[in-house]
Amino acid sequence: MTSDSNDLSEQILDQLGTHTSHRAFEPVELDDQLVRRAVTAAQTASTSSHIQAYSMLRIRDRETREKLAELTGGQAQVAKAGAFFVICGEVRRHHLAAQRAGQPMARNLESFLVATIDASLFAEKLAIAFEALGQGICYIGGLRSKIADVDALLELPQHVFPLFGLCVGEPLDLPESDPRKPVPKPRLPVEAVLFDERYPTDEAMLTLMDRHDVEMAEHYNQRGRHGHNWTGGLVRRQAKAMRADLAAYYLAKGARFE
Repeated sequence: MTSDSNDLSEQILDQLGTHTSHRAFEPVELDDQLVRRAVTAAQTASTSSHIQAYSMLRIRDRETREKLAELTGGQAQVAKAGAFFVICGEVRRHHLAAQRAGQPMARNLESFLVATIDASLFAEKLAIAFEALGQGICYIGGLRSKIADVDALLELPQHVFPLFGLCVGEPLDLPESDPRKPVPKPRLPVEAVLFDERYPTDEAMLTLMDRHDVEMAEHYNQRGRHGHNWTGGLVRRQAKAMRADLAAYYLAKGARFE
């Protein structure tokens, strides 16, 4: 490998390692050509059997953006970022092709998973492309909190499954003392996600989780959230099922889970 290749590899790894979610943006609309460049790069993401089961809506209308900010739980960045996108699993094109050919279109859990995975791979590559172009990003899972209302607002057709939102824009230059200034969050030890041959014992996994709790407790302490750690937040978040209406919604949009 050449020296230039080594340098490029290090730049890519450095960029990935410094990823943070941005929630404060300059009031500058994202340039159309920059968006097309990022989307073109993201379309090279792996896709199952080349079916390309994803699509993305760019929402420009200010009133719609404000309403989406409300529907996602009052997330101001949805309205204020340089651009806001809705990432969707997409099988409508596939239905249209089958319908025109006079052929049936079989759907089951696998086809829904493929669309979800395709869309997620596309979205992550899109996020990396935007970051490489100097933009900040923030995924918006809150899009699913009132998903039927989002669907009605955007007038989505059958067989298009909104999965999450994506804010993109020029990050606001915040002082270190501003709690909105993003910093990379520690992740689980590599040993907690990379295993040789078999999944580890529960005891081994709990030990690794304890290691991560220590690191996350320090991270939270530095940000004034004393007494917090990773597993504590995990347990609190999972004590009650979230977004229990999602299965019924996706079934109504044409998904099948058999």
